[in-house]
Amino acid sequence: MLKQAIPNIFVKDFQAALAYYTESLGFRPLFVYGETPFYAHVARDEAILAIRHVTRPVIDHAAGEALLSAFVEVSDVNALHESLQEAGAHIWQAPRDEPWAMRSLIVSDLDGNLISFASNLAT
Repeated sequence: MLKQAIPNIFVKDFQAALAYYTESLGFRPLFVYGETPFYAHVARDEAILAIRHVTRPVIDHAAGEALLSAFVEVSDVNALHESLQEAGAHIWQAPRDEPWAMRSLIVSDLDGNLISFASNLAT
C-alpha cells in the first residue's frame, strides 16, 4: 500500500534554502540531518518536501524549460497565494485556471526550482 511521496528539492546553498522554505513558503522543519547540515524534511500542513544540498545543479534552469520539481495540492490556492506574497515568496506564475480543472500557482525557490500549488476548481 502506497502512503506518501516526498519530492526531493536539490539546492546549492542548504542554509539559505532552508530559511526560504520556512520563512517565505511557510514550511516547518521536521528534521535537519548532518554534522554540517545537508538534508532536511520540511512540512506545511500535510505536505512534506525534502531539501538536499548538491554541489552541481540537477536541472539546468538556464535552458529555459519550466520543469516542476514538486506539485502540492492545496484546499485554497488563492488564500495561499496571498500569504506567500505577504511572506515575500517569489511568485513565478500567479494563480490561473488550468484546462485540467485546477487553479494553480507556481513559486520559484532561490535555486530556480519550481513548486506548483493547486486546488480543484469548483464543479
